[in-house]
Amino acid sequence: MSCRYAALVIVLVGSPVFRSGDDSVRAGGTAVAVAKRAVSEGIQVQIVGKVGEDAAGDAVLLDLAKKGIGHVAVLRDPGVVTPTVEPVRDESSLGEVDPGGPPPLDGQGAGLDAGDIELALRYLTDYRVIVIAQPLDDAALAAATSAATWSNAALVVLVPSGREPPAGLLDTATVFEAPADDHDDTFAAMVGRYAAALDRGEDPAIAFAAVTAESGWAPASVDEA
Repeated sequence: MSCRYAALVIVLVGSPVFRSGDDSVRAGGTAVAVAKRAVSEGIQVQIVGKVGEDAAGDAVLLDLAKKGIGHVAVLRDPGVVTPTVEPVRDESSLGEVDPGGPPPLDGQGAGLDAGDIELALRYLTDYRVIVIAQPLDDAALAAATSAATWSNAALVVLVPSGREPPAGLLDTATVFEAPADDHDDTFAAMVGRYAAALDRGEDPAIAFAAVTAESGWAPASVDEA
């Protein structure tokens, strides 16, 4: 059974993490940071991810709801422990706790397999942009790519620092190389702005050039068509 969302426009593929140790309970991870930026621009977003059936998973979903980030496709898996990210203690400022940005992509979130993605993207049928915000294995990436093809959605893929883009991507896909440290969410915000621009129907090459220039990032890949 599928459920259609008339206003659903961007799907973020990437499991959220639980940020602990500061005064507030927060969902974290690159997918969440990208989604926050897109939501701030008036875009509706759904995250495809996985958390455990634990207190941290409960807290993550509550925080996503508070942020206005859709999470109907975030799976609850009793075999998963929701990943927890500890804040960084800044010794240079008298030991104050700095909540920090998302951890590197390689260390984020519960894993997603092809079945998880196929199920989620059959359930979420109305979207114009898919952002892959977490490394996927070949089968899972193929499932996301296939969904982008038949839905005619733009595909945006984030790769860890120093990694080559995965094989088999659509020629029209845009690839961003994530920094090893996105402490202030600058990179995630850039991706969120780009995804929002695609949703608004802006030309991918023009939107890519604009957001990378504004953020000071060098292009990793852009469709020249």
